Amino acid sequence: MSKTYLLKICLAITLILGTATACTFAEQSTLDQTQAPSITTSPSPKSDATAKNTEEDNRRLVDAKVTRVVDGDTMKLTIDGKKETIRLLLVDTPESVNPNIPEPQPFSIEASDYAKKMLTNKDVQIELDVSERDKYGRLLCYLYIDGKMFNELLLEQGYARVAYVFAPNTKYVDKFRAIQDKAREQGIGIWSIENYAQEYGFKVPKPTATPKSSR
Repeated sequence: MSKTYLLKICLAITLILGTATACTFAEQSTLDQTQAPSITTSPSPKSDATAKNTEEDNRRLVDAKVTRVVDGDTMKLTIDGKKETIRLLLVDTPESVNPNIPEPQPFSIEASDYAKKMLTNKDVQIELDVSERDKYGRLLCYLYIDGKMFNELLLEQGYARVAYVFAPNTKYVDKFRAIQDKAREQGIGIWSIENYAQEYGFKVPKPTATPKSSR
């Protein structure tokens, strides 16, 4: 047998073995890919607490300190050392210090005293809406004390009515009206006097004249 013939046989065997090995490796790779589990990442579901905090996350809160309560819906604050006067948004309490109204309106003193008790010298937070100031330069805001919105507390106690609803500062108006309706149904505070709280303001009942006795 010639050396050339033997060399050809060796080359043929090597080629056959190489082809078989390559096929086996390819089959194993395909099998591994088929059996390997695919890993997918799904977004974590929002918990109830997260859903409840969505509204809070969207608030524009500023830390402040109340230095004086003017009346039920107007206060003096300091914010970063700067003095500011604020007017609570979307609520109106009866007048107690208005120079154009000689006598305090019914429930104005109660509303003012309530505000003084809750807020004087307290650390608070204010939430600004779209338009930040009124024509008098006062900050327009929702005020929070111990995590509770004071605007809502006034409505709940029957010390305020929903008022001065002007776009774009209407973020909580629907919620406020629902609270007002409940206080009205209960007949508390300003709602205890028939036809007192009106759409345009407060209508103070005129005192009934005492009839003169005839002689």
